[in-house]
Amino acid sequence: MTQADQTTVNLYVVPDCPLCGRARNWLNGHGIPYVERDVANNFGALRRMYELTRQRLVPVFEVEGRALVRPGDEALTDFLL
Repeated sequence: MTQADQTTVNLYVVPDCPLCGRARNWLNGHGIPYVERDVANNFGALRRMYELTRQRLVPVFEVEGRALVRPGDEALTDFLL
């Protein structure tokens, strides 16, 4: 069983972000369940993302307190699969 099967993936996004849409598609295409966190409309989500990454770029993938900011497909595969 992979790490993604055992834990929740948090995906930090903003509405209408093309990179965020690509991130959603990647997760859906690999059958990885996730919880989407809208940092534009949820200050708590923005604060958590900033605490994790010390930056405000999206998308951010988080698993168990580890985060990747705007990863490429290879880094994302290594991180989640």
